Amino acid sequence: MVSAAVSPAGKANFVTTQTSDQHLASKFNGTDVIGADDAKIGDVSDVLFDKDNKVIAFIVGVGGFLGIGAKDVAIDPASFQAVPGKDATDMKLRLSMTKDELKAAAAFEPYAPPRPVSSQAPTRPMGAPSPTAPKSSTQ
Repeated sequence: MVSAAVSPAGKANFVTTQTSDQHLASKFNGTDVIGADDAKIGDVSDVLFDKDNKVIAFIVGVGGFLGIGAKDVAIDPASFQAVPGKDATDMKLRLSMTKDELKAAAAFEPYAPPRPVSSQAPTRPMGAPSPTAPKSSTQ
């Protein structure tokens, strides 16, 4: 259920309840990803959203041991089938891939903003001669 309310800072739309067909991103964090044979092939480590708050991909950690040597791959949510786990609160995500196919997929690279480039020349301590100034011959 969505209800609109006006706040002093502007308009905001509030969602007051979650329905059975809606999911929280936190629910997916750590969710097992299983292959067609129901064997675990990875787990969800993050969810990627776009600027319009649309889910673009589930980030799945694959390979490695206890997180060491694992790599992340980003997979469109439409590629998964949600399947029940051991009880009603448990859910798994099934892919029609094997662990080896998932390991062979291209690694996901998170965005890293470019480092700012300084437009100023390096500074020197006040009173220090310029690097091109002739050296004094007085001793």
